[in-house]
Amino acid sequence: MKPLSKHIRNWKSLTLIGSIGLLLYGCALSKAPEHSDIVNETLSSKATIPPTWKAGSDTISVSNDWIKTFQDPELEAIIKEAVANNFDLQKAATNVTIASQNVIVVGSKLKPQIGLNFGYSSLIDDNNQGAFGSSKGLGLIAWEPDIWGKFRANRSASEAYSQATTLDFKYAKQSLVAITAKSWYQSVEANQMVAFSEEVVALYKNMLELVITRRNLGKVGDIDVAEANANLDEAQNGLLQAKGINEETKRSIEVLLGRYPSAEIKTVKNFPILPLAVKTGIPSSLLERRPDIMAAELLVVSAFRKEEVSRLNMLPSFSFNLFGGLLSDHILSLLKLNPLMLSAGIGMSVPVYTGGMLKAEVQIATAQQQQAIANYGGVVLNAFQEVENGIMYENLLSQSLALEQKVIINRTEAVRIAKLKYQAGSIDLLSVLQLQNALIASQKNLISLQNEQLANRINLHLALGGNY
Repeated sequence: MKPLSKHIRNWKSLTLIGSIGLLLYGCALSKAPEHSDIVNETLSSKATIPPTWKAGSDTISVSNDWIKTFQDPELEAIIKEAVANNFDLQKAATNVTIASQNVIVVGSKLKPQIGLNFGYSSLIDDNNQGAFGSSKGLGLIAWEPDIWGKFRANRSASEAYSQATTLDFKYAKQSLVAITAKSWYQSVEANQMVAFSEEVVALYKNMLELVITRRNLGKVGDIDVAEANANLDEAQNGLLQAKGINEETKRSIEVLLGRYPSAEIKTVKNFPILPLAVKTGIPSSLLERRPDIMAAELLVVSAFRKEEVSRLNMLPSFSFNLFGGLLSDHILSLLKLNPLMLSAGIGMSVPVYTGGMLKAEVQIATAQQQQAIANYGGVVLNAFQEVENGIMYENLLSQSLALEQKVIINRTEAVRIAKLKYQAGSIDLLSVLQLQNALIASQKNLISLQNEQLANRINLHLALGGNY
């Protein structure tokens, strides 16, 4: 057996080596790019963020809970159901779990890895009718100190990616709420189109009866009856299409809610009153409010850390190992020996020649970092575009609705006068039908414009990053 003093000298040597490693372990990581750095590097002088929105707006901060501004309890109920049961959102939630657990996996490289191995073996000697048993209990501690910061950089990259995934999930939830709300009001449009199409069918039936009466009186010919019948058939076909669109819309809502698409969901028939104008805030605040923009910024940070990891991979790595325990072996069992062993060591790995792999990995990581920066710029400009368009259409759709209502008033009067003239025999049926069809088209357009106005309002809330 070795003298105790020799064991102590060995442990002192190991302690010295470990201390050196711990001192080197303090190497700091490179400073990650800050928000202002990313914005300045991404947006050129041509994409300078203006102090106010170009389409015109106020500078009052964006408010949350925008769903409540519609004062629609049925809408709030189905949104709650969609958030709870939508499968796409559930899939996005699993991505958050995966990313957060991956941080733990990557971070585990910073800690020592400990393993244990226990066992028992028995050797039976038939000649001597003896049995020899031995047990083993082995332990291994392995640790690679993060001298250069490679593992810390990798963990930092995973943390940034995990945070980005969480923000992506938040934006996915906001998008689901917006899609559900738009689908809900699209069903209102579909309901109104069905009801209006039924009115059009009744209108052309009355028109056909009038034409037949005038034909029987000898005031018009069979050509007018044929034309009136054709318009009635066309109106009935339009009713069938409206019913089909209505059922399709209901099925889309049911799928969003996680229900079977049976087109049995009860929807409302009237649009809500458009809420007051949206508070839009200043453009620069969008960068720190919209989840998808903040997620894209974190992906830049993650790519920066990944590039740092690729460079640190070119440096030497060190490892510490401690192995010990009771050794088990059949021969040792015969000799009635079961020795206690203890082994410790330090190793170093130096990449000398890798066929250009490490340099290529640096180039790939650098390109991926540039890709993340470009992606951030695209996400930012797309977000600005969505807000600018939303503000613009707020004004245009409001004006368009007012004009369309005037068009309907004027065309209604034109149709009334045309029918009187037709009954008096001063104009032909074709002129009446042309005016009637124009009026019907305007009335359908008014219904669509009401839905477009609500959909644009919802899109604007989503574009501004307002939470529901």
